[in-house]
Amino acid sequence: MCRMLIVEDEEILLERLTKTIEWHEIGIEKVIAAQNGEDALKILEKEEIDIILTDIRMPLVDGLCLAEITGKKAKPPKIILMSGFKEFEYAHKAVKLGVKDYILKPFTKEEILEAVKKVVDEIRNYRENEDTLIENCDGDVIKSVFDYLNKHYAQQITLNDVANYVHLHPVYLGRLLRKKVGKTFKEILTEVRLKKAISLLKNSSLKNYEVAEAVGFSDAQYFSQVFKKIYGITPNEWKKLNNSSEILFKF
Repeated sequence: MCRMLIVEDEEILLERLTKTIEWHEIGIEKVIAAQNGEDALKILEKEEIDIILTDIRMPLVDGLCLAEITGKKAKPPKIILMSGFKEFEYAHKAVKLGVKDYILKPFTKEEILEAVKKVVDEIRNYRENEDTLIENCDGDVIKSVFDYLNKHYAQQITLNDVANYVHLHPVYLGRLLRKKVGKTFKEILTEVRLKKAISLLKNSSLKNYEVAEAVGFSDAQYFSQVFKKIYGITPNEWKKLNNSSEILFKF
């Protein structure tokens, strides 16, 4: 849904535009009215606006000036100009300023709805593409995190280390992991380390403390506690059960 600012110095037309058109039917959730360009600029300081529907000829700050000023914003609103004058100079400058449409007065309700709907659709498509891009980027980040952990699990890794690796702020990365993976960084790292520990317990003759050290635990006792909390048995018990299963399978 989009938010639109209508700027028109003709009071009757402004009232008609704001009160007699069902803007919500084309995706406009909020309409704000301003009687001149100065009032519009004050509103823009407080409100996030997606579309500005503005008259061109107004005192002090006209529609073209408004388009020029707002065009310098980081996320400039889309501009639709209204005018009672079919002048090439206006249209030419509007194109240079990136104005989305130029509507001549008098216009019908259908004409103004069509013009605004085109801009709403453009904004919607942009947001959808932006969301897809963010999703893809987030997916790449998660993959990079797991790649890093699988290579460096034996080291004393912190969230800051991984954040530096993927070029993100640690707080943002932590939130991203909770959102996408459903776990904290510490939980993910522990899971990676324990999976590596299972592999070593199964395929090597390393002792418990050696396995702990090999997968990044500096304290063997803590390793055993964490292992038991996740799997319900200690590393030694797991190794004995695994060996027993292998012997029974051979018979």
